[in-house]
Parts: sequence; C-alpha cells; structure tokens
Amino acid sequence: MSEHSTDATTPRSHPLREGVRRNAVALISLTVALFATSYNTWRNQTTEAHRNVREASFKLLEACGELQQLAQHRYYGGDHSQMNWIAGWGKATLIRDMAPLVSPATQAHADTLFAVWKENAGELESGKGNSEQAVESALDAVADAARAELLALH
Repeated sequence: MSEHSTDATTPRSHPLREGVRRNAVALISLTVALFATSYNTWRNQTTEAHRNVREASFKLLEACGELQQLAQHRYYGGDHSQMNWIAGWGKATLIRDMAPLVSPATQAHADTLFAVWKENAGELESGKGNSEQAVESALDAVADAARAELLALH
C-alpha cells in the first residue's frame, strides 16, 4: 500500500468541523462580543434620541410660556414696543422650528400656532377681540403635546 492511501476502516476527517471544534470557545466569545456591541450601540442611540426629545420638549415648554407672557403683555398690559413685537415673532418661530424634534403631533400643533400667531399678532395691540384667546389656545395645544411626549419617556 502507498503512503497516501487511506484504510477503509479509518473515518474520514472534516477540516471545517475540526476547526470549529478546536476554536469553539473563540467563536462563542466572538458571537457574544458582536451581540453585546450591537446592543450597546442600539441602546446608546435610543438614549440619545430620548435625551434630544426631552431637551427639545423642555425648551419648547419654556418658549411657550415666554410667548404667552409676551402676548399677554401686548394684549392686557398695553406693551406695544417694537422689542415686544420682535421677541414674540422670535418665540413663535423658535416653537415652530423646535417642534419637529419632539414629535409629529407637536409639529402639527406648532404649525397651527405659527399660523394663529401670524393671523392674530397685529390684533393683540388693540386689547379687543379674541386674538389673545386664539393664541393661548394654540399655545396650550403645543404645550400639551410636548408634555405628553415627556410623560411617554418617563
């Protein structure tokens, strides 16, 4: 018989199976490491997204309160200064621009608020009509949507 021939009684070896058997611990460790890294990355991204929504919600609530004060100063207090006018538009724009960071529902309410502000800002100076109530109702809707998002994250 030659050196390279195999005996019929000797089982044939499988190189892949032998390689897996020899390196089973390393392969299991690699699988666990890949899974752990994937989970950690997902968790970090989720945490960051929640942190962004939370921060945007608080800023939005703060801007809503400030816009409400400005509207009331113009309507009830007779503060018709140019600075009050500019600050009001700034807050209305900030609310509209920050709302998409919170949720689609908040964005829809903020778009409505911006339209209401645009429609009623000039009438706030007269102290008559329902301009202040329209702005306040729209502000309440935005604030309620932002609060709902904050409670959902809790």
